Amino acid sequence: MKFTVQTETLHQLREALASQCDSIRFGPEFCEWKIPSLEHLKQAYKEVREAGKGFKYVSPILSNHGIEKIREQLVFLKGLNDVEVVTGDLGALNLLSECGGVVLRLGRPRVYIPARSPWSQITRMPDPGFFTRRKVEKIFYQTSLNYVRSLEYFKSLGVMGADVEWIPKCFPHYKKIIKNGFKIAVHTHAIPVAVTMRCHMARFLGEVEPALCTKPCLSKAFNIRQKELEKKFILHGNVVFRAVEPNEREARQLKRTGVDELIIPMSPVSRLNTVNELDEVMVALM
Repeated sequence: MKFTVQTETLHQLREALASQCDSIRFGPEFCEWKIPSLEHLKQAYKEVREAGKGFKYVSPILSNHGIEKIREQLVFLKGLNDVEVVTGDLGALNLLSECGGVVLRLGRPRVYIPARSPWSQITRMPDPGFFTRRKVEKIFYQTSLNYVRSLEYFKSLGVMGADVEWIPKCFPHYKKIIKNGFKIAVHTHAIPVAVTMRCHMARFLGEVEPALCTKPCLSKAFNIRQKELEKKFILHGNVVFRAVEPNEREARQLKRTGVDELIIPMSPVSRLNTVNELDEVMVALM
């Protein structure tokens, strides 16, 4: 099993480089206001390659402003032959598929998985029968990539794989995607339940202008509780997550499905911030 560390800053990247990981992801998954500058991107790539690890660039869903911001970065990336680009935006995906020269992967925002939401939310339907529940459950734990036409569409754009979640009941469905020639990488520790274009965390903390945001999400996250479902979540930037605890048994199960990459996030949500914490997770999941 290969381990990739998700980072958003040069500080996180340098900490991850000292770990046992095989590759580094650099860039924000969900917030376009955290897209690194071209200078920082070049520096990140240089340091990762000097360390002999793989480099993967990440971009979120983008507005027109965000698309313009990453155009020059895409020009830099397409000139490299050893970079994978993970994007959650169809516009960026179209730009990249026209450019060529990079390995493309779908980010989590582009892969629909109903099971990101708590199962208890679904079972609130009035007295579902056994067979109804089984039918709903079969759909609930599939992904949009289990629909062959969706998979073929993305493959036609040159996409080679996708990011998905650590949800054990989804694992058998991942196996079917892999059998259709699509690589799967699984995120550990945090599942995005809801994503908004506007940042609720910034609103709570009094950030007025996105372009001038002080990025408190680089060091903070908030625990929240949904009383009706009796579930706990984590608000981080423009995303509500639910925490998961990966374990060795489930990692072995994933490996049997054909998954060969785990993505470990450095963030206030995972509470993984140091090389020792990262290495402990990797050792536990080997």
